[in-house]
Amino acid sequence: MFIPAQVEEAIHVHADNCLPNECCGLLAMDDENRIRMAYALTNIEGSPARFTMAPEEQFGAFTHAERLGWRIGGVFHSHPIGEATLSPRDIFQPHDPDWIHVVVGMRPERHLRVWRIENDEPREITL
Repeated sequence: MFIPAQVEEAIHVHADNCLPNECCGLLAMDDENRIRMAYALTNIEGSPARFTMAPEEQFGAFTHAERLGWRIGGVFHSHPIGEATLSPRDIFQPHDPDWIHVVVGMRPERHLRVWRIENDEPREITL
């Protein structure tokens, strides 16, 4: 899995701007499964421990991606007080089984990891 530098930077900036709460967003991918864009969305929960994306912003991201010939193929969020692993809440909330999950951990230092959830088990994808 390759995350373009500008997409990774956009994710990190959104994570920093949302502190002390979790950030969240969607990832657009092209037909070759390359990440093309990160859509920074509002966490309507305003929480450092969970997120819910604003529905109208999700719709806008899906519409924009489709207009460009892309598809939404993943989600990202941050853990402002933890590591870049998937929490039980992340694993068991409803999700598309084909999506990737990018998590930005802020402790002990900012870092990013990519996951896929298969049969309720997280599997890390190497960057």
